[in-house]
Amino acid sequence: MLEGCDADLNSWRADTDQTAFELFEGPSQSMQRTNHPEQNLDQVIMILAYAEQDQGKSKKNDLETAQQEFKERVEAAMKSIDELFEKEKATAIKRGNTHAADLIERQRERFKEKRILPSVIRTTHFEKEIVIAVTALQKAYHSEILESTRDGNKAKASLLETKAYNEISAYVFDGRRTYVREGGAVYAIQPDNSWLEVKNKGKSHVRFHEVARKSDYIELKSKTTDVRARLYNDRVSAKHGYYPWRHFKNGRWAQ
Repeated sequence: MLEGCDADLNSWRADTDQTAFELFEGPSQSMQRTNHPEQNLDQVIMILAYAEQDQGKSKKNDLETAQQEFKERVEAAMKSIDELFEKEKATAIKRGNTHAADLIERQRERFKEKRILPSVIRTTHFEKEIVIAVTALQKAYHSEILESTRDGNKAKASLLETKAYNEISAYVFDGRRTYVREGGAVYAIQPDNSWLEVKNKGKSHVRFHEVARKSDYIELKSKTTDVRARLYNDRVSAKHGYYPWRHFKNGRWAQ
């Protein structure tokens, strides 16, 4: 019984090998398989080479797909927020509030030029769409960079890092608009781009104008005194006149 099974299995293997070879090489070449076994190895190598090319093409397509999806999503988000600016401006004009319309337009220009998120319109949906788009593209690039690093191709990995930065950096927006200081004081950007410090449970108000915006802090100067404040992510530094900067209070960006 076992011998019969072995015979059937051997026959099936022979038929399968013959069929596979004929599909690749053609029926007329089937006899060369016995006389020149080295040709079989060549064909296997060629098949593996084709498979590697297909795999590389698939990875390339994955990144290209992610890039295309990123482009479509950010373009849709930018169009959406521009339409929202236009809608709010039209509403202000319709109500005869030319001052508000001017503020909206100024914030739109600042948004386009400096990538600073506005305070005169809601940006929750826009921010969500940008985060989704950037995260997906970062993930695709990260996968490619890891693969290049594992293969020892540091030059390609470095090139991919540069390309990723260039593609994504244009859609990194500054959303620092509200700062909460230890003790309850709040700094909030106003529609006219000034800043208002509210403290003592709303009993005290100090207005500032923005004099510097860096990656790690925003610097404000009082409109009535020579007091300056730098709002970092974990602290507030302050100075008065010629006195040096000093740590003042802990704080954080709430928005």
